Amino acid sequence: MGRQKPGKPRRPRKNIPRQYSLQELQPPGNAYTEWIRVQPGMDPSHIKDPAIQGDALDLMHRMAKLGPFYDHNLPMAALLLDTVIDTGHLPVLEGPVTDGTAKLIPIQDIAAARPEFSPDDIRESIHRLHAAAALLVVTDDEHDVTFVRFVVKKPERPGERWGLVGDPDLAASTVCMPTEIWDKLPLDVAAAVCYIRSCNAKLEEPDPAVYGAHEGVNGTAHARELFAAARASGYVDHKGCEACPAGHLCTRTNDE
Repeated sequence: MGRQKPGKPRRPRKNIPRQYSLQELQPPGNAYTEWIRVQPGMDPSHIKDPAIQGDALDLMHRMAKLGPFYDHNLPMAALLLDTVIDTGHLPVLEGPVTDGTAKLIPIQDIAAARPEFSPDDIRESIHRLHAAAALLVVTDDEHDVTFVRFVVKKPERPGERWGLVGDPDLAASTVCMPTEIWDKLPLDVAAAVCYIRSCNAKLEEPDPAVYGAHEGVNGTAHARELFAAARASGYVDHKGCEACPAGHLCTRTNDE
């Protein structure tokens, strides 16, 4: 039982940091003020009550479908995101709602990067990225519009600040991220680029075992595949400008 071979030192265990849930990290915005606990195994197809029809029944089907992606603790943001996916485009903000410019990314472009993925696979991938805090949902309540913003710097623990693409006051120590990755790469590969660059900025080796434990990543082998695709894309080593070391925020392109 756990005997150590003579002359062979015991391998030290890695201290894997705790992975906090999306709710624990307290995302900003009205879309994250309401959370719904979804019963595991919920199946609205058995509902025969004539009073529960139309929008109410559709909502329950969405809750049942999305619950497993969010460990059965569903933010209202997830339901908003799901209805946005129905439109066939992701409206991505490149700054705050008040002055940001929205860019419509066709869902079919995401699907084209993964021809083996079905529409349901693409929907699931987007939700898993949301659950893993690679993107957030923001709302313009005045005009009743929903947008997506990509995360540059995810908090490591509750109470820390979120860094979103286009924030004008991000600290200089924030990791440099080439913003075009969200247009050019599959979302899961772009998220892996962000993780690797974040590790590089802290002079740490990207650990597939740690990344494999993230929500939306299916273990160490899948993490290694995503790391390989991220490095092959060229964006892991991409520099937006000549003054762009590992810890410098730069969203410029080589043409600017």
